[in-house]
Amino acid sequence: YEILRCLVGSEMCIRDRSVTIRHTRISDLDTIMEIFYQAKQRMRESGNNSQWVNGYPNAVTVIKDIEEGNSFIIESDKDIYKDILGVFTFIVGDEPNYSSIDGEWPDKEPYGTIHRIAAASGAKGVADIALDFCKTKGVNIRIDTHSDNTPMLGWIAKRDFKYCGIIRVEDGSPRIAYQLTLIQ
Repeated sequence: YEILRCLVGSEMCIRDRSVTIRHTRISDLDTIMEIFYQAKQRMRESGNNSQWVNGYPNAVTVIKDIEEGNSFIIESDKDIYKDILGVFTFIVGDEPNYSSIDGEWPDKEPYGTIHRIAAASGAKGVADIALDFCKTKGVNIRIDTHSDNTPMLGWIAKRDFKYCGIIRVEDGSPRIAYQLTLIQ
């Protein structure tokens, strides 16, 4: 699909023929938390019982992402209600958890990291829409996931991300790290 840049009020968004990506607002918080709950349920159903546990992601994390301008929602343009289809965080700049890797990053070029990506129940193509948006930022893209997150691992494998190694998140648990190289 064709991506067009548009300006909605003071917010930048990327719009194709059926969705808008915009910065998340505090007023979206309840919907976002429900989407995270739904995503956790799907993780458990697919055998991923170790990721997004102990209340993570929580409202404090989401509010911080919103305040820093790193949280985005994907909403449907198909009707007047603008249903939220998904949410993701995209942070351009150094990710502290990536400073130490059992493996190697392919380069030291600028990058952005996709975090906390989740689709509402029944929503399709959310990760691809988020990735297309991130590609417009002019940096390489990094992502990590848990070894039990089979759906995400499959998605990553089909999108030209290259395996780089194992990183550890704040609680010390391992994540598989990847990079999609767009600049060299």
